[in-house]
Amino acid sequence: MKIVNIFLIFTLLLMGCGGGDIAKSSQVLAKVDGKEITISYFERQIKNLPESIQRLSLEGEGKRALLEGLINREILYKEAVKKGINKDAEIKRRLEDMEKELVITTFIQREFGSKLMVDDKEVEDYYNSHIDEFRNREEIRISQIVVSGEKEAGDVLEKIKQGQDFEELAFRYSIDRPSAIRKGDVGYYTYNMLPVEIRDSVFRLKAGEISGPYKMPDGYEIYKITDRRTVSYSFDQIKNAIKLKLIDQKIQDYLKTYLDGLKKDMKIQINENLLKK
Repeated sequence: MKIVNIFLIFTLLLMGCGGGDIAKSSQVLAKVDGKEITISYFERQIKNLPESIQRLSLEGEGKRALLEGLINREILYKEAVKKGINKDAEIKRRLEDMEKELVITTFIQREFGSKLMVDDKEVEDYYNSHIDEFRNREEIRISQIVVSGEKEAGDVLEKIKQGQDFEELAFRYSIDRPSAIRKGDVGYYTYNMLPVEIRDSVFRLKAGEISGPYKMPDGYEIYKITDRRTVSYSFDQIKNAIKLKLIDQKIQDYLKTYLDGLKKDMKIQINENLLKK
């Protein structure tokens, strides 16, 4: 029944956006009041997702669900702009922060990209010298709901207390669309993989338990533990994750050296008295 409803909603949205105009197009996947969602844009959104999620987005109803999320985003964006939200000072500050992060990330990739290669031998050596990390490893599987404000988090928690389904609430309300498409699921985590500020409280939760909201960089996050397991990994199972970890470590090492060099030619002052307050 749910699949039928999604199909009907999708069909009505396209009809309302002039579906006939794009029926013969090889590039336009959908239109929302004249705003086109092209194949290239759609594929770019998929590529921005983690590899494991990319596969889910291309299976079964995954593509349709992702497209529906993009359509809904355009609708909500248009309404927000109508109400002048895009001119809000806080929004502008956050956009500046996002632009800064994007520029820095691109700079690091271009400046250090060729130096950050990790070969198969490095990965295998790490596995063999840290074998205890990959044997009898305790992991929890997490689902999340991410909302923008504390009030929204409180409203969602109240709905959960009233017996509403966590997964359905994640699909409807979470602003993190990649995980919302999967009804909140973000996969398995070890204790050390979790952010320092939440790992103690979240990792001790039992399967089925739900956390209170945590203020995180992307908003307020509510977690549900859907599974706990102890698992051992072979080299082939874990080599890609090790490679990413080693690349990240190389980035940190190169950045420290690079920044130390730049700081020598800059005047940096810190107001220690104000910092301590």
